[in-house]
Amino acid sequence: MRRRAVLTGLVLLMGCAGGPSAPRAPVVSPTGIVYPPGIPPTETRYSQTAALYLRSGEADRALTQALEGIAADPENARHHFLAGVAYARLGRYREADRALDRAQEIYPAYELDIEPERLAAWAEAFNAGTEAYADGRDDDAIEAWRGAMMVYRLRPEAHGNLGMLLAQRGELVEAIDVYEDLVAGLELVPATRVLGAEEVAERERVLAESERRLADLLLMAGRFERSETLLRARLADAPDDPSLRLALASALTGQGRSAGADSIHHALLSEPRLDETQLYNLGVALFRASAPERAAEAFRRLTEVRPQSRDAWFNYANALLAASDWARLVDIGAHLLAVDPLGEGAALLVARAHLESGDEQAALAELSRIDTAPVHVEGLTLQTAGSASTLSGRVVGNSGEVGAPLRLRFTFYGSDGPASADTVLIVPDQGAAQPFEVSVRMRATAYRYEVVAAAAAGR
Repeated sequence: MRRRAVLTGLVLLMGCAGGPSAPRAPVVSPTGIVYPPGIPPTETRYSQTAALYLRSGEADRALTQALEGIAADPENARHHFLAGVAYARLGRYREADRALDRAQEIYPAYELDIEPERLAAWAEAFNAGTEAYADGRDDDAIEAWRGAMMVYRLRPEAHGNLGMLLAQRGELVEAIDVYEDLVAGLELVPATRVLGAEEVAERERVLAESERRLADLLLMAGRFERSETLLRARLADAPDDPSLRLALASALTGQGRSAGADSIHHALLSEPRLDETQLYNLGVALFRASAPERAAEAFRRLTEVRPQSRDAWFNYANALLAASDWARLVDIGAHLLAVDPLGEGAALLVARAHLESGDEQAALAELSRIDTAPVHVEGLTLQTAGSASTLSGRVVGNSGEVGAPLRLRFTFYGSDGPASADTVLIVPDQGAAQPFEVSVRMRATAYRYEVVAAAAAGR
């Protein structure tokens, strides 16, 4: 989603769709819609005055005149049309939508005048939201994009931006509604012009992308049947897409259809060209499906793709623990501790593996590592938004001198290569936890950390 305003040059159309002497022959749109006759609009002193106020930029006074016209003649579509335009100029998009809908109900062919007005109002609201988002005013951006979505459904940009921002905030119910409306709008076509081949292709691309995002949101919300329907529609066009197949397996699992999900997981595990995200998601799905041996295989392959990924090694180790594969867990212990040197959980995993393998000396050595570590680092979570990534976690006081500095270097990995960031943590009281964050300007998919300067011993 681009944080810059999109300039538009839309002109308000104030023409009247018909008058008392208009011909009664059917009105046909450029796209072939034959409109029922309805009640053609007529000019009145209210409508003429309202139109003049609109042309002079006095939308509030235009609205007053249009509403007086509605009160005097509620079946004159012209009054509702002008009220809708005035509402839109004032940023009152819900009321604009209702007024324009009513004008079209009375006189269906009014759509030919209404559609350009809706698009003009959409552009104003969309640009306002884009500018607000660029300035960091997310609440204002949301309100503006809600207005754009409300007044015109055939352009997907405001819907897409709004849905993405709501999803990032965890507002899944509204985000799903927005994407549902986006998908429905992309299945419509304008009344006033015929779409070109490039536009049709672009709308089909956005539709496929939006249906996929909607399917993911539905999975997160536990609405598995609807998600399955969308995923199967996408798979009809891309039957070998691993991400779609993984998502479908999740939808089947959510409906208790574990046999179908297991079949998909098994087939995917045998495919040699899964990327790191697909391997990670497959490993998580297999672990949740109580198949730790197969989960370990997925995470093992992930460590080959990302050998410096702390999360890959940690998940691999946990899968081996669940599978009671102590020999392999011993073998990978050094790799895990190299990328997670202060992780109490990591050291405990390795200690348990040595103990279960009969090497008590090595197990005691790992327990000593835990006891003498100046702090423990836990709760690590990597999040990516836009072109930035943030790693959050907690540092827990252990044997280090309280108040002493501890410098850690975090190295992040992504498609643009590695990037490092140092942070200085202050040793808290023993057992006390302090949160920390480390950010980099890149889309990271993996990370590791190391101790650059250790804190003094406190015990």
